Amino acid sequence: MRGIQIAVLTLMALIGAGLAPAFAQGASETAMGRAVEWQTGDDVFAVAEELTFDRKVKGALTAAGQIVILTRDAEIGGDTWIAGRRIAVEGELEGDLSIRAQEALINGEVKGNVTFYGLDLSLGPDAEIAGNVTYYSPSAAQIDKGAKVAGVINGEDFVPGRAIEEAEPRPRGSTREAWRQEHMHERWDDRSGLAAPGYRMTAPGAVFFGALAIAFAFLAPAATARMREGLAGEWAIAFGLGLAWLVGLPVLILAVAITIVGLPIAFLLLLLWPLGMLFGLVATLVAFGDYISSRIGEFGQGTLGRIVGIVLATAIVWIGISIPILGALIWLAAVAGGIGLLYIGFRSEPV
Repeated sequence: MRGIQIAVLTLMALIGAGLAPAFAQGASETAMGRAVEWQTGDDVFAVAEELTFDRKVKGALTAAGQIVILTRDAEIGGDTWIAGRRIAVEGELEGDLSIRAQEALINGEVKGNVTFYGLDLSLGPDAEIAGNVTYYSPSAAQIDKGAKVAGVINGEDFVPGRAIEEAEPRPRGSTREAWRQEHMHERWDDRSGLAAPGYRMTAPGAVFFGALAIAFAFLAPAATARMREGLAGEWAIAFGLGLAWLVGLPVLILAVAITIVGLPIAFLLLLLWPLGMLFGLVATLVAFGDYISSRIGEFGQGTLGRIVGIVLATAIVWIGISIPILGALIWLAAVAGGIGLLYIGFRSEPV
């Protein structure tokens, strides 16, 4: 989901700009700037704007970045966990591979299972996977005819009956460069305006967020009502609280990362941040949808009316986010305001 990936992307930009290494230990140079890296026993944790990993690791690897590439020289002895916007894996992995990303290419050897959460998963002609491939995505995985998967490919959670789509075969050795050109450059050139890439929501993504909002509204009706009231009367306060959270948590991460003991905690906070972005957007859809349903008379008071309100709210936000330039501001307002509305919806009532 694109909203989640923007959270990681933004923090990676701060790190890539050199802010994080000023506080964290173990900083090292990368092709696109600086990286924060630390090691606990045989396990390695690495974060950068563009992270290219090309060496051996005896234990597990946990990596995050805007772009993460594990080259053919990368050898990981344990499990591998990667979060980012665009990811390419071409090395040799002894354990399981878990990816959270907008787009990912697997074109190496994985001796365990593969799990993917995101939008687009591709398996290249050099992919050799000994275990199962399980992915959660609104689109079917692109599987090159040369890819070898010993286990089961399961993508039916989101796309029933469409677990595999065979991709056009490509010459071995050229897969990553072709993938980089298609996914890392062309899609970053926004010819329709100056809107930052990623400040858009696909139709399946809108359906996904709308479904979460509907579930939230019916599971927490009291909080939903308070969030609707907050949207109508305290939106500026909600936006301020959300913006403080968006800015304050990265500062806290950098502060915690000063010591070696705090580095694992900082990494966990980094993983927590995107969840706030996700629930912030959902909260805005819930509050806005409930507000719409409250304005359409008796029909809006029923179950169907509340669903219609959230559907309309999701469509309006979806269209707004897609507007060049203005879409980025709408996305920020929706996410920050939603985080503040969550606080308003669940805060303790005065005695």
